[in-house]
Amino acid sequence: MKAEMSLVGLLIVVLWGFWGFLYKYGVAKVGLLQALLVTNIFYSITNIVIIIFLIHRGVNIPRDTSLVILGLGTLFGTIGSIGFLYALERFPGSVVIPFTALYPAVSSILAVLILQERMESNTVIGIILAVIAGYFLTR
Repeated sequence: MKAEMSLVGLLIVVLWGFWGFLYKYGVAKVGLLQALLVTNIFYSITNIVIIIFLIHRGVNIPRDTSLVILGLGTLFGTIGSIGFLYALERFPGSVVIPFTALYPAVSSILAVLILQERMESNTVIGIILAVIAGYFLTR
C-alpha cells in the first residue's frame, strides 16, 4: 500500500506542479480576468464531461448533509483558486506555488480535530517543517 500511495502521490505532485507552473505562465501572459474566464470555460467543459459520465454510470446526487459539506468544499476551493490566480498575477510563482502548497497542513489538522484521525509523529514533524519552510519562502 505504501508503494502505491507513494506512486499516486508522486503523480499528483508532478501534475499539480505542471498545473501551478502553467497557471503562472498563463496569468502572466493574459492577466487575472482573462485567466479566470479561460480556466472556468475549461473547468465547465471538463465538468460537463464528468457529469455525463457519472449520470451514465447511474450515480445520483446525495440527499443528506454531505451535499452541503461538498458544496461548501467546492465554494472554498473556488474562492481559493481565485486567490491563487490573483497571487500568481502579483507575486513570483516560485514563492506562491510552494507556499500555497501548504494547504494540506490545514486539511490534516482539521481531519485530526473533526474526524478524529490519528497523526503519526513523523507526519506532525513534516507539517511543522513545511510550515517553517513556508515562513522562509515569504521572507
